Amino acid sequence: MSPRFPRFEILLGGSLEQVTYAQFASLVGNPDAKEDEDLDYKAAHYSADQAGRTELAKDVAALANGIGGVLVLGVAEDRRSLFPTAVTPVELTDGKLRQIRQAVASNLRPTPRIELFAKHDQPGSDQGILLIAVPRSLDAPHAVVEQTRLAYPRRDGSTTRWLTEAEVATAYRQRFRQLADRQDRIVRVDHEVEDAAMRLQASGREVGTDPVLTVSLVPDIPGDMVIDHASVQRTGAQELAAVPLLGRTAPTFQHTMVGARRIVLFDDQPPAFVAELHSDGSGAWATRAPLYTLPEDDSSPWAFGADTDSIVTLVMSALRHLAQHAVTRTGAAGTATLRIRLESQTPAQGGPMRLPNAPRVQAIHLAHGALVPQERGVRVSTTAHRSAVGQAHALLNDLADGGIGLVQSQ
Repeated sequence: MSPRFPRFEILLGGSLEQVTYAQFASLVGNPDAKEDEDLDYKAAHYSADQAGRTELAKDVAALANGIGGVLVLGVAEDRRSLFPTAVTPVELTDGKLRQIRQAVASNLRPTPRIELFAKHDQPGSDQGILLIAVPRSLDAPHAVVEQTRLAYPRRDGSTTRWLTEAEVATAYRQRFRQLADRQDRIVRVDHEVEDAAMRLQASGREVGTDPVLTVSLVPDIPGDMVIDHASVQRTGAQELAAVPLLGRTAPTFQHTMVGARRIVLFDDQPPAFVAELHSDGSGAWATRAPLYTLPEDDSSPWAFGADTDSIVTLVMSALRHLAQHAVTRTGAAGTATLRIRLESQTPAQGGPMRLPNAPRVQAIHLAHGALVPQERGVRVSTTAHRSAVGQAHALLNDLADGGIGLVQSQ
């Protein structure tokens, strides 16, 4: 999925990926489509020499260091009014697109994410309008490499200016502060969904002993969803009819309730699945990881092992579900921080005679069923831990689409 640019979607009635050449050509003369902080028109391609590559890098960095935006190649604008005045088709060959990507990669540090959308003027033509989409970047500030120095541009209205030394220092501090804030945020989201699950289980007078699996997601660029009666009703209706669990055909959740800036979903009482969908696009699942019951013998002295195949399916289901909420309901964008935690809840042996410093829960072994017919049975890990935490980053749209990007995030 393409990055989201609300101004373009309002002007054109669709995302950059969906709109056509004719729709872009219709912007000519439209005062609402004038150049601004998020939009820059270019009548022709950047030249292939070093000066052209540097100019392209400057324009891309200026958008990435600001609120993000789109470079439109193949449309001329009036210097005074800044309105688009004419379509001036540019070359859309693979070589030209490759040249643009290479120029951005070699002339910017760090390299920001860009996406190219070619809008051909007619089927089979190699001419048309080229869109260079530059999402707002959390890796800002991005510097243009100019021989022996680094320079930091930023889009300011319809013009580009260079950041001062103080502004560059502030941008770096903001980058590192945001990174720390996201780390704190995902830990809170993770523990809050576990607490919610435990409270619901306690109200059902049943305490499980299987390991608790939590899957949490925090967008790097937060969204915003108003939580009011209408949105709660709408979200509840959607979620109670949805089938987020991969491989299932029946809905997962049967109940909803409202929490602090979030909607809480659960399946039964006591619940096997609990999800919290936050207004900023963050979210988390809490569930029980299924166990294999193992016969104890000399080769396998462990009584049980957490089923890794089920865990992978649960994680993929939760990530897709949480990402779809973040993208479609809150408008969150960019990458997301992911946190997966497996926590033992099985009491350790010893009962009341347990020593004061002895562990209260058993360590978890991982187990999986052999896939090869001649190796039937369950394979169990030789090491065990009472808790395990994994963290990663992935593109929100890749997770929400449920394709290869979701699989790669594992």
